[in-house]
Amino acid sequence: MSSTPNQHQNHNQNKNHKAIERRALTVGIVVNIAQVAAGMVVFLMTGLKAMFLDFSFTAISVLSGLVAVYLSRRTVRTTERFPNGMFALEPIYAIAKAILTLSLLLYSLLDVIQVAYNYFALGQGEPIVTGPVVIYELFAVAACFCLCVYYRSRNRSIRDSSTMLNAEANSSFVDGVMSAGVGAVAVILMILPAGGPLGFLHYTGDFFITVALVIATIKEPFGVLKEAFVELVGGVHDDDETNAHVESVAQRHLPANTEYDKTLIFKTGMNYTVDVYLAGTGDTIDVADLVECKRSLERELKRRLHIVDVDFVFD
Repeated sequence: MSSTPNQHQNHNQNKNHKAIERRALTVGIVVNIAQVAAGMVVFLMTGLKAMFLDFSFTAISVLSGLVAVYLSRRTVRTTERFPNGMFALEPIYAIAKAILTLSLLLYSLLDVIQVAYNYFALGQGEPIVTGPVVIYELFAVAACFCLCVYYRSRNRSIRDSSTMLNAEANSSFVDGVMSAGVGAVAVILMILPAGGPLGFLHYTGDFFITVALVIATIKEPFGVLKEAFVELVGGVHDDDETNAHVESVAQRHLPANTEYDKTLIFKTGMNYTVDVYLAGTGDTIDVADLVECKRSLERELKRRLHIVDVDFVFD
């Protein structure tokens, strides 16, 4: 069966929005690779535990970015076995990244707790070496927050439909907060006298800043985890603005002899499924009119939702 002009148009539109997503992810990969290389050098020079947490987060962003670029190309493709694409891979990706982020936070927290226990309970420990940490963190903070703004800007251009760009933006935000915290501690330790009442911070400052960073950032991966889980298990999309828009548009494309009941929106990755519930008001419903209303509704919704499938449901 040959493709219709409408199908070609929708396919090209979907490719364009996925291209925006891939370009943003590729920019992030390049920036993060530079950060990982610099962060690893600084960590090897100083041995600062918080630096390990910092550049490890960035390393996760590089690896996850590569996976995200692959998924961005793959999920939109349709095959005989997956005629609707594989958009479920996108929330699965977000869940995996959130779990990995939480695992890294827990590992770093346990590591610095051990360091603090050795100092306060056993009197063992080595003074923290800051070295070039401040210079690196200035670069890292600027890079992370610029990436965060860039990801969110690109996602807004496609109406915040990309689950993966949302995950990467949150990850960059967490990374930037960590970099700012580590840099602040490095500055404090540079000006803090070793023999003063706060001299213990030269040995345990790593513990306090890591705990503070974990507390400040742990909400972000949990938020990503929650949103991705709702998408994966088929939960209703809860964005009020999007719901109001879809409901308004749906009521302008009702088939003859039907009455509007309600609309349910489901989002999986960048794909939206819109179920429009109708009740019959006449003896017959013209199938051709039903199909045309479905297609016209999809055309209008795709201006905002990009990749959307509409189903008329008679309950």
